[in-house]
Amino acid sequence: MRIEVKHSCNNFDSFRANKVKSLFNPEYGHTWEHVADIPIEEDFQIGLIVGPSGSGKTSIGQRSWPNVPIHDLYKGWDNNRPIIDCIAPEGDFKKVTGALAAVGLGDVPAWLRPFKVLSNGEQFRAGLARLIVDPPERKTGLREIRSLCRLWPL
Repeated sequence: MRIEVKHSCNNFDSFRANKVKSLFNPEYGHTWEHVADIPIEEDFQIGLIVGPSGSGKTSIGQRSWPNVPIHDLYKGWDNNRPIIDCIAPEGDFKKVTGALAAVGLGDVPAWLRPFKVLSNGEQFRAGLARLIVDPPERKTGLREIRSLCRLWPL
């Protein structure tokens, strides 16, 4: 599959923008293009796009699966309750603790803290555990904005 990504914005003409252009002589800063030839097999369950920051992982995922929304792991948490109470509150306790452990959030004291006080990595893992225990009804893309990879479960 050939994927072409083209992003553009205004070619700004401010003092600072012009100073950067004169100091560093970039060819362009207002456009970004990338072409990727990706061997995608027809029958798979999870797609993983890996690369450095700004390399187009999210754009490639959005172009590859345009009808798959990106799931936000960081929305909808009650910051007045510990995460153990926020993940499937009416669900099976063992499934919740199992999901937390499975995603690498095995630090049990962290389960007793509200989402807002967890580290970035703990927040991602808590969100992933919640997604596992209470998945959306349709396919979803998962964008881990705080690391070098984007996950697209299908």
